[in-house]
Amino acid sequence: MRQLGFFFFAIFILGISIGLAACNFPGNTPVIQPSLIPTWTIIENVEIPPSPQVTQIAPSTPQAITETSTESPTITPTITQTSTPEESCTDKAEFVKDISIADGTFITPGETFVKTWRLRNVGTCSWTEQYQLVFAGGDQMEGTSPVPFSKSISPGETIDLSISLTAPSSDGEYEGLWQLQNQNSEKFGIGEDGEKPIWVKINVSESALGYELKSPTWEDTFKNNKYWYLLDTANTHFSIKKGRLIMKADSPGKRDEWGLATRPDLENFYILATFKTGDACEGKDRYGLLIRARNPNSGYIFSFSCDGSFRIYRWDGKNYYALEEWKQDSNIFAGANQINRMSILAEDSTFKFYANGKLLGEYEDDTYDYGQFGLLIGSQKTSDLRIFVEDIAYWVIED
Repeated sequence: MRQLGFFFFAIFILGISIGLAACNFPGNTPVIQPSLIPTWTIIENVEIPPSPQVTQIAPSTPQAITETSTESPTITPTITQTSTPEESCTDKAEFVKDISIADGTFITPGETFVKTWRLRNVGTCSWTEQYQLVFAGGDQMEGTSPVPFSKSISPGETIDLSISLTAPSSDGEYEGLWQLQNQNSEKFGIGEDGEKPIWVKINVSESALGYELKSPTWEDTFKNNKYWYLLDTANTHFSIKKGRLIMKADSPGKRDEWGLATRPDLENFYILATFKTGDACEGKDRYGLLIRARNPNSGYIFSFSCDGSFRIYRWDGKNYYALEEWKQDSNIFAGANQINRMSILAEDSTFKFYANGKLLGEYEDDTYDYGQFGLLIGSQKTSDLRIFVEDIAYWVIED
């Protein structure tokens, strides 16, 4: 009887064990209530502000936390705020004029000279005394670099920058390039992008003119009109504004017209003038110098044209005598907004004619041996032709 009772008890225990084991079979997947499923919300195109920089300062002595404590230790963050930088300024210069040593000036070998540029601050940065003039390429001609600014220059103001140079010992053409540099050693200059250098260009020669040229006998940078008869005819008008003489021809197809300087007669001399063409200049639109004028209606006329040609003739008030008809030359810069240096050596009956320091030709004529000089303009194609004279100088040649 006890054995039978034990048998039934064993059967009962076995049944309970099988029932509990059935809960772990793969086929019996538990059901998850929908309310228990996590959900996500996708946010598009939302700019998330940057997190502040946080520096956590731990206490010098660790604080014990007991098992019964429900509070966390307090850690005070230190937040470093970054200020928004101000908008950076820009450095840019504008070339105003050469104060000394125009391009193409003849210098004797080994001669020391001072080149001075006038520049305007057309950027938004102030040029402090930390700014410098630095050599940027070409022929340094023993110039010191860098040269610090002597004063601060605010936007809109001008400064004259000078550098002492020494001409090389060999004959030839030399060009030195210079730029400005700010306190961050960033170089800048002139031009539309503010990156172009300024320059000094000289001709070194002991014999190109046959004379040693130093300081000119006379020079005019057009601060006023005291040295000029300002021409004012039906078609041609001369005026002086902002440090240059402006020649204007209203209509094309007219003859050459000129205005004389008030200076005394010259016999043997070297003369140099710097011209800049206006916004429109083409074909045989022309400009240049009149020399040895015995009266306002005679003399020798030397001209450049806007297509890069030159011409020389003698005028006696009625008749035209050509010494050189229009002739093309690559040394004359053609077109609008170009700078050309015209120079003439007149010695007795011999004339040497130069464009930007290059000899165009040598000519002989003994009709006029002395007289005044002047400036001329003539239009072939352009209405309202404008030619700007930047400076003019001459050297008297003594016997």
